[in-house]
Amino acid sequence: MKCSFCNEKSVYFDGEHAYCKKHFIENFENKALSTIEKYNLIEAGDKVGVAVSGGKDSISLLYFLNKYGDYLNIDVVGVHIDEGIAGYRNILTEYLLEFSRRNNIKIYIYKFSDYFNIKLDEALKLEKKLKSCTICGVWRRWLMWRAARELKLDKLATAHNLNDEVQTIIMNIFEGNIKDIAKGGPKVGILDGDFIPRIKPFYFITEKETTTYAILNGLYPPWAECPYIVNQIRDEIRKWLYKIESKYPNFHRKFLERFVYALDRIKEDYRKKEKVNLKPCRYCKYPTTRDVCRACEIKLTISDKM
Repeated sequence: MKCSFCNEKSVYFDGEHAYCKKHFIENFENKALSTIEKYNLIEAGDKVGVAVSGGKDSISLLYFLNKYGDYLNIDVVGVHIDEGIAGYRNILTEYLLEFSRRNNIKIYIYKFSDYFNIKLDEALKLEKKLKSCTICGVWRRWLMWRAARELKLDKLATAHNLNDEVQTIIMNIFEGNIKDIAKGGPKVGILDGDFIPRIKPFYFITEKETTTYAILNGLYPPWAECPYIVNQIRDEIRKWLYKIESKYPNFHRKFLERFVYALDRIKEDYRKKEKVNLKPCRYCKYPTTRDVCRACEIKLTISDKM
């Protein structure tokens, strides 16, 4: 099959158009740039931190924003969280550092062991009641907040794609999690507070498109899966959504577009009904509704067992 826009051999077909390598990359990057512009995700002069794990999605986002750094008039750095998971994190960190050297991108590494005095592997041996993803998720969010403050970031970008977002919305609907539904969108958040705006330039780009973009640009991070990931609900929802997509092409995209159309109203209604006031944590100043934030609470619980 030939490209719909030239006579070159196509490498990707989206159900409507076929794309050669050149026109696929051009279309992909224009989609991301359009999302940035339409939702005012980035402003000239911003210092943008990319939350980069070392996997294909986050590496692709870091590559893309660095490529367009001059065009957008922004300073781009990577923020990498090292949880301390043997045989997983070290593999991706090594690739990320090699990638950053080749592309002259500054990477800042924040380790659980430096801020919580323990690696995740060690913490899970002491704490049996909390799930691995609970500890990891809370501490990762805290470190991202800390990194954003210390590095004086204007925006923190994550590589969540269209498929990720639809899955998360459906999960939150099943769980009745209105707060996280309201927090969604290309620009994350509901309440004002001591948080750096989080943005998602790949919000309307599919997982398949991101994978193709990584391959075509020679981005080949090693395959590595977190040994603690056990999320049957997301896996089942992912499979269910792909079955729907196979019968109704572009279901994911249409669903997300309609969700975003209603999102401003959802956020507004949530602010009116949920009078949430944030205050600084007694120990670390993290914005929270409690006296002690969840990150410090977990840290104190585990410290007592050390």
